[in-house]
Amino acid sequence: MAALPGNPHGPAYALFSKGGGAGDVTGSLSTVRSGFPVLPMLHYLLFAAIIVPTLIFAYRFVLKDYNHFLSLGRGGTPYNFGGYLKVTFLSLVFALRDPYIPPELMPFEYPATGYLNHLPHRGCPRPKVAGIAPHRQLTQKGSQEMHTALTNALKNLYDQNPTILRMGVACFEKHNLALFVGLPSARSSAPASTSPRPPTALNVTCGSPPEIVHLHSESSMHLTLHPSDAAVVIANGWGERHPLAGQGLFGRGWVPKGFVMIYAPRNEADISISMSIVRAGAWWVGGVTLGEK
Repeated sequence: MAALPGNPHGPAYALFSKGGGAGDVTGSLSTVRSGFPVLPMLHYLLFAAIIVPTLIFAYRFVLKDYNHFLSLGRGGTPYNFGGYLKVTFLSLVFALRDPYIPPELMPFEYPATGYLNHLPHRGCPRPKVAGIAPHRQLTQKGSQEMHTALTNALKNLYDQNPTILRMGVACFEKHNLALFVGLPSARSSAPASTSPRPPTALNVTCGSPPEIVHLHSESSMHLTLHPSDAAVVIANGWGERHPLAGQGLFGRGWVPKGFVMIYAPRNEADISISMSIVRAGAWWVGGVTLGEK
């Protein structure tokens, strides 16, 4: 074949010379077919290959976590996805890192010592606990028999102290049986201390009158204790602090620093100890002494 005029190397050279190379030919073809150059198209495909599996993983994780939130039952947080988002935020930002560290006893705490002198050790590994609102015990749950017995023990405590206590629906969780300190005129019993308890030392929790304790469906309880009593409870394996105990914004906490979970009773002896802890809560919240220690 004769060389083209002005191109002594022939037509083959013209295809691969500057301005007419093979890369330009394929690039032009791909641009015509797809409307996009090949390299940016690879970028889009690589991005999709990363982001799509990530979104699927995130969706499955959130769905599983949300179902776990629902499985804990109703608590003080709305029982919907909005409540789940709130609890997740609080858990990530404010939750205690170690619920087994007792609250600090401050110099201005009155009285300086707690109600509980001694508790026996629970003698069993701690149960698994999860959640914030609701905050629930997942293992070693109380049997129906123990739940009924504990419910009756709380009701009996109210029946024995009708002028001091009130019984109703929990202020913190709004779904469960709770005991409250009674009317202000009923708060006349002083705690076991060498001097009368000043009115300003009343440790208000939730509601008016303030809540002492509330019971959960799996037989665990939440209540507020003197820092020293919380330390005794935690050290002997009977409970742990709520994840938000003492946490809050602008000096206002969501729950008191001595807010603890008492594990579900396994037998009648556990119920007796649990009720001693409830009396300690009544003493700290309302300044009242309910029967014998």
